[in-house]
Order: sequence, then C-alpha cells, then structure tokens
Amino acid sequence: MTLNNEKENMTVVEGAGAENEEKTGVEIVEEDAFENKLSEEEILQFYEDNQDAIDLIGGLEMFESLMALTDEEFETLKPQVLGLFNETLNDPAAEKELRILALDKDYNEDSVKEEFNKASEAIDEIDFLSEKKKDFLKEIYMLSANKIQEIINTNSKVIHIPCELEEGVKVPTYAHKTDAGLDIYAKEEIILEPGETKIIGTGIKMAIPEGYAILIQPRSGQSVKTKLRIANTPGLIDAGYRDEIGVIVENIEPPFKDIDYEFDDNGEIHIKSILHGNTYTIVEGQRFAQMRLVQVPKAEFVEVESVGEIGEDRNGGFGSSGI
Repeated sequence: MTLNNEKENMTVVEGAGAENEEKTGVEIVEEDAFENKLSEEEILQFYEDNQDAIDLIGGLEMFESLMALTDEEFETLKPQVLGLFNETLNDPAAEKELRILALDKDYNEDSVKEEFNKASEAIDEIDFLSEKKKDFLKEIYMLSANKIQEIINTNSKVIHIPCELEEGVKVPTYAHKTDAGLDIYAKEEIILEPGETKIIGTGIKMAIPEGYAILIQPRSGQSVKTKLRIANTPGLIDAGYRDEIGVIVENIEPPFKDIDYEFDDNGEIHIKSILHGNTYTIVEGQRFAQMRLVQVPKAEFVEVESVGEIGEDRNGGFGSSGI
C-alpha cells in the first residue's frame, strides 16, 4: 500500500551538507548524500516482506535512508519521523486506504494482533539492524495496528503499549476475556505490618500512547478478604510517565485491635492480653492490584456569564439528596 502523501518520498538527515554546518535540526537533502551501509539484497528482501508498513513511512527510499544513519543520527531524527507518520495515519486519504486494506484482508481484532506479533518476531530476528532501529519499526507497527483497530471497531479496539520489564516480571494479564482490568503481579515478596503503607514496585515501565492513561485499582477479592487497600484509588499513570510503575498499598489493620485488662485491689491496671492487627505478606508473583486503560479526552474551559443557564440545574450541594 502506497499512500499519496506529499511527505512520502522525502529523505531526511541531520546536519548534512557544508551549507548546513552552522545549522541545527533536520535538513532535507538529496538521496545521493547517503552511503548505504546495508546490502541492496537485504533491503529489498526486507521491503518485500514488510511493504505495507514501509510504504507508510515514505517507501523504500525513505526506509533505506533511515537505516543507513548512525544510531546517534537516527535517535535525533526518530521523533520527527514518528510525528510525520502519525500525521499520515490521521490524514483522511490515509484512513481511507487503511480502511480498504482492512476490508481487503478481512482484519479482525485477533488477526491484527496475530499479524503484529509475527511482525515483532520478524523484526527481532533482523541481524543487520540495531536495537534502536528495531524498536522504531515496532513502534511503526504498533501505531499502524492501533489505527487499524480503531477503523475496524471502535468499541473493541486493542491498544498496543510498549513496555519494559525487569527480569522475571510477568506482564499484566486479563483473567477473563471480558475483564476491564488487568491483574498486576508482585515482582518480589512484600511484608506490610499493621498500619504500614508501602509503594510496591511492579518492575514495569510503559510508554502509554498519547490520549490514554492507566488507572491503578484494587482487586475486589483482596479487598474483601484482607485489610489491604490501594491508598490513592484510583492511582493515575499519565501518558508521559516513563519510570517504573509503583502501587501505594496500605495495611489498614490497627497495630492494636483489642486489649484485655483488669484492675487489682490497688486499682492498678494489669494487661491480660493484647490482640495485634494482622500482618500481610504479598508473595512474589501474587496478583495484588489491577490496572485499567482509559481514553483521555482533553478539556478546554470556555468562560461564560452564567452556567446556570446552560442545561438543567439539579440544585443542592453536599448531602442535598439525603443520606
């Protein structure tokens, strides 16, 4: 699939050409400014296997030029290429072609996911690309898959989220196909004494797509059976957050639940027994919280003379509807 876009056949590189020596940023240069570092056979074969995705970033010429850059040059250029790619995906002409592609290939939620997984595995096996360039190609596929899912069925789309996991950490999972929340697994054993609050690391870093956020919530079964609570329910993870996700867990058991005592003949208190609050242990690999992906529309406030004249005023403030 080739998208008719004015940006399609542009080739870009940072600081190329003598006349650009004192300039910063990205300059548009002629194709022959590159000395290709990959064999022609390797590039053509890869293009043949991944034509749809490569056409979305400008075709073979653009791909060849990008792959010929050093990693340092590539990292400088990458955000702008992804920005152009996002613009292309949201262009009405591009959406029309993607819609035709989705119909032609009879895509559904499972087939898009399967194709994305196959593409990711194929990218990992490419021995002539650096890890940075492999990650870039995966991002291109993820953006494409998200857009196709949006086109197929807005209500059942799957959003692909890049994630980085510490060794041995399990990726969050849905317990059932219809679940809204994904279970989060403990990366290590944690002990919470009565009244204690801890931030529990998950071993997970994510690049949540712009326009989305993740909410951290308690698991209902854990809340019923224990006094463990997610302190700031729901916790909010913004799209721009890139550090490890932590969950604030609180043991709301009191340090002392009951004290049995008696007075002696002199009126002095004698403690007979003390009932302490329970200590809870979250073992490694235990499901201890859940996360939910939500879409985040942007709010824009418009000042008016009186909001009471807009819509219907239900009247009343705190407690106006009764206890």
